[in-house]
Amino acid sequence: MVSGLVMRDVMLLALRLDRLVPGLLDGPVPDAALARHVADEPAADPRLLARRARTLVAELPASGLPPRRARYVEAQLRALECRARLVAGDDVGFADEVAATYGVDVRCEDPDRYRAAHRRLAELLPGRGPLASRLSAHREADRIPPDRLADAVEAMAAHLREPVVDRIGLPDGESVTWEVADGRPWTAFTHHLGGGRSRIAVDASAHLRRGQLLPLVAHEAYPGHHTQYCHAAAAGDSLPELRLRLVHSPQGLLAEGAAEAAHHVLPGPGWGSDAEHVLAGIGLPLDGGLAEAVEDALDDLGRVRQDAAVLRYARGAGPDEVLAHLRRWLLIDEARARRMLGFLDHPHWRTYATAYAEGRPLVTEWLRRPGTDPVDGLRRLLDEPITPGDLRDDLARAAG
Repeated sequence: MVSGLVMRDVMLLALRLDRLVPGLLDGPVPDAALARHVADEPAADPRLLARRARTLVAELPASGLPPRRARYVEAQLRALECRARLVAGDDVGFADEVAATYGVDVRCEDPDRYRAAHRRLAELLPGRGPLASRLSAHREADRIPPDRLADAVEAMAAHLREPVVDRIGLPDGESVTWEVADGRPWTAFTHHLGGGRSRIAVDASAHLRRGQLLPLVAHEAYPGHHTQYCHAAAAGDSLPELRLRLVHSPQGLLAEGAAEAAHHVLPGPGWGSDAEHVLAGIGLPLDGGLAEAVEDALDDLGRVRQDAAVLRYARGAGPDEVLAHLRRWLLIDEARARRMLGFLDHPHWRTYATAYAEGRPLVTEWLRRPGTDPVDGLRRLLDEPITPGDLRDDLARAAG
């Protein structure tokens, strides 16, 4: 196997598996001709696809790929093998599924970290009554009026796009079309159309808050997922592996981690004042400093949903125990906790909380390495084949 054929074989494998599990691929099909070829084939046996993934891994040393690119492709292949085994009905343990799919070890957070986040929230939101009630009242007061949601999103996107164009770069003709949806299971969703164009929907029924709007738009568009798609397409001529984007993969974990960290890079620390300025321009008041402090505290609760998945799938906890865990640490009501549990209980998504829970802190720590520029680091994540293991190695070297 020579390097020019490596990605053709990997893409064929991914397309055949995506036919069995629609939604495996993230973004446009990387090769339309191969997609048509696979569509004309009989559906593949998932066990044969798992075996093919192992064969391709074994052949990588002779592929001619440089070591870092080979590690990246191997990580994607191991994720595909795991997904094929699951489709075939194999009993894959939760921790093993996480390790094979995302290239990280699953772990529960120390509850003391959650308690510290609760103390910070209590200081930020003084008043009578339980903290959960005070946070609920804050969220209610912070809601964007439904009839202003489209204006708020458009204004925030326009503000965030400028520094991305200047410091990271976007292709000519790049654009995002924003839509307001209702009753969806997600808060926002980016669908990349190819050619530097994306359609991003935000869900009105999610009751978006002013304080979360800038991080959300950064996550989905600038410099988050939409920007990631644009850069992957541009780099694909020389690094075709970047065009193959898999939802459940080490690349998927780093994509979510980079999107979660995006607003800490551009605009960067002090982003609350940016949000306050943008929303004031359309008549929506916001205390930007308070918003930033509250969102930063909530970020420290980021592993709660992964904890819930561990309880559910590694420790055999029932739904009541999982709901209680979500409600206690996330300070949410039962309806919202049940919505999260429904997501965790979907077999296609049971491990996906890890993409956020482990992706964000890993990417954030890597971007903050002494002597490095976070913008340059983010650009590398957009333009290079990098695995979670590469980031861990860089962090170990930085620590001496």
